[in-house]
Amino acid sequence: MGKIKRMDQVKTILRVYLETGSIKGSARRLGVSKNTVKIYVRKARSHCEDLSKVLLLTDVDFLKVFYSSDSKASTSRELVFEGKVTDWTKALSKVGVTRYLLWEEYREEYPDGFGYSQFCRRLRNAVRRKDLTLSLDHNPGEKVQIDFAGKKMQWVDSSSGEVHDCEVLVAVMPYSQYSFAVAVPSQKTADFIQAINQTFLYFGKLPQVVLSDNLKAFVVRSNRYQPKFNELCIQLATHYQIDLEAARVRKPKDKASVENMVRTIYSRVYAPLRNKTFHSLAELNEGIREQLTIHNNKPYQKKEGTRQSVFEQYESPVMKDLPPDLFEIKQTTKAKVQRNYHVFLGEERNYYSVPFKYVGKQTTVVYTSKIVEVYLDNQRIAIHERLPGRDTYMHQTNTTHMPKNHIEWKTSQGYDAAYFLEQAQKIGDATCWAFGHILTSRIHQSQGYNSCRAILQLGKKYSNERLEKAALRCQKIGKASYSILNNILSKNLDQQAEQIPLFKTPEHDNIRGAEKYQ
Repeated sequence: MGKIKRMDQVKTILRVYLETGSIKGSARRLGVSKNTVKIYVRKARSHCEDLSKVLLLTDVDFLKVFYSSDSKASTSRELVFEGKVTDWTKALSKVGVTRYLLWEEYREEYPDGFGYSQFCRRLRNAVRRKDLTLSLDHNPGEKVQIDFAGKKMQWVDSSSGEVHDCEVLVAVMPYSQYSFAVAVPSQKTADFIQAINQTFLYFGKLPQVVLSDNLKAFVVRSNRYQPKFNELCIQLATHYQIDLEAARVRKPKDKASVENMVRTIYSRVYAPLRNKTFHSLAELNEGIREQLTIHNNKPYQKKEGTRQSVFEQYESPVMKDLPPDLFEIKQTTKAKVQRNYHVFLGEERNYYSVPFKYVGKQTTVVYTSKIVEVYLDNQRIAIHERLPGRDTYMHQTNTTHMPKNHIEWKTSQGYDAAYFLEQAQKIGDATCWAFGHILTSRIHQSQGYNSCRAILQLGKKYSNERLEKAALRCQKIGKASYSILNNILSKNLDQQAEQIPLFKTPEHDNIRGAEKYQ
């Protein structure tokens, strides 16, 4: 008979024999000798003529029928184990199923079975020997492996014709081999973080761990046991509540899945796009996404399903949900509050206001792509939406940060002549006349706005009643200006009675009047 067959192989022989009813036919279909089929059929019939009932026996009773010899106890234990490997690998893909749980169930059914360490070692070896695609080293949804591809992609500026090289980050979930790739301008930390954000968005869920090579954007100082990660990556891990892991130096097998996937991406993404020209980074990434959809829905070669289907069935349900907001890089710089109560953000060359009372103070500016926050002694004193322009020297000013006189000036800049005439009318007709005279005496009305604003300040200083009297004096002489009104009020001329002329020209025949000169 040759080598003793495993339990699952014996059951297969009996099932095929029941279907064909022929020793020769069964042997031909199974690729075994006729003698092998005869021996196992004979043993089964020695127990029961109805072979279908033999197939319904428990594993323990089945062993007694086919492996009853004490000298073959060790072989029987091996056969029992081998016969269950396929079922165990399938069970491990279920939520909550672990090797220890399977071992406990195994020992409960077979008290003389292998110990836990032997169980794990033999299970791993059996999986490799049978060339099963399921890896016992990867739990569903646990890790995402990431790495930059060695070869770059390109896009061409349609206006200038300049060719831009792009780095491509590849990410893969090892359990299902569900993959993602995205082109970014560089391997700098900001672009690296953006690529990870896009990876999580594509998956729609969060893994427990991000495993990467010792990239400069990821690891500051490599160490086999406790690497030091980039501060921004630590912030990202805190935001998403995930862990970071770095592969050992010069140990590519630590991230074998992504190493292999990079080669696959070359053939399934790079190659199909090699003859296409893209005119923006977004357009390039759109092309990559289209190829990824084809890749992830391509059937496995050695098992049923696709990367997409296995990911959705086994990994996505056990992964964490994404938070409402993606991680934003927070950068920090120091800035002194200038005399115009603004801080200067050097990266973009723009200004942001803080309350004027903090002029001269040294502050800390924390900013993202959307928000600028200003802190003084750990207390936030201002927050702004980040200005869209760069190198524009624009000012973002909050009115509540301005001193009172600046608010008034700014308010005046937002009104026209009608505003000032309305304010003057509230004081009196003479003041309204004075304002009208000032506004019409300028080539451009806006040139008189500052004078009108200054006259309103005179009313606050001396009272509106005195300002109206001063304006009345100006109206009588037919001329008005800020300097005239200020001179009248400062010298209290508005409070003096108008003098009656002491001398009047007498009437006389020798004195000619104005009519003589017409």
